[in-house]
Amino acid sequence: MRCGIYPGGPVGGDGEIIGSIPDEPRSIDSALACLRGSKPFHLRAYAQFTDDRAAGDVHIQHPRAPGRYVDENTRLDLVLQYQSASGDIAGLCAFVARMIAEYGPVLGAVQIGEEANVTDNPVLDGAYPRVLEAVASAILVAKNSARRSCPDVLVGTNTTQLIADPHFYRRLLDSVRPDVAGHLDYVGLDAFPDVFAPLSPGTDPAAVCTWLLSSHRTDSLTPAGLGDMPLHLTEHGCPTGPSRDVERQSAMLNAMFVSALQPGSGVTSYMHFSLRDASDDGSLFGGFGLMTSDYSPKPAFHRYRQLIDEHATSF
Repeated sequence: MRCGIYPGGPVGGDGEIIGSIPDEPRSIDSALACLRGSKPFHLRAYAQFTDDRAAGDVHIQHPRAPGRYVDENTRLDLVLQYQSASGDIAGLCAFVARMIAEYGPVLGAVQIGEEANVTDNPVLDGAYPRVLEAVASAILVAKNSARRSCPDVLVGTNTTQLIADPHFYRRLLDSVRPDVAGHLDYVGLDAFPDVFAPLSPGTDPAAVCTWLLSSHRTDSLTPAGLGDMPLHLTEHGCPTGPSRDVERQSAMLNAMFVSALQPGSGVTSYMHFSLRDASDDGSLFGGFGLMTSDYSPKPAFHRYRQLIDEHATSF
């Protein structure tokens, strides 16, 4: 299993980015060293293409300067988001090629778009015009760029489930050039069971996670002809807060990871979201971290460290 984490604090909430507490690079370094040990590891990072982005701009927004955390055992899984209000697809494609050229030597994967099947949240890409065409065009550019300069880098895209259109992949592949699927190395899933629809008391978390992975493949991937495509869990997490204790978070992490390990899941990568809490206000979006906002570990941090030690594999 490829293993990794989003190492920043700020998170996308209900229409806005949440988290004004600055990241502490030294604390992040220490936490990552503890989590990954000597195992290969991946760091999730986000860069947004907008109409205001300058042509030469190659900075990554979240976390800031993630290259400082990369070493011979750690690579970036870079999310290139489409957030152009004008529908500037040519600009997006140039941005994708530029970012791959800039970060190619430290990349493990490139994800085009972020939850493009969510249409009502401006933090996510489905809220922007021509999103199907944009994602499809940028996938082709990304794969061709990677082939030239960093051929081992995986190229994919992702969706979420339960709260968004499950037919996104079928619409994507029906509406664009038919060779788009041939440029994908994986598809990603942002999975948050027990978050936006809390589980009933007594529900088996592992059974829910196994169902979620199976139904996603059956209902979303197979109808689009992607039933055999490797699946990356590009974001998975469960927040702590006033009504959610730390043991529940640890149990949900373990349940999803163990479900992903099952041979029939088709999951080849697990990315936890996120390293530390975005806020201390007890809000739903503020508590996703495996650590508190001051980098004190929760029980789930230690459980994930064990899982990485037992199951993390090569790049």
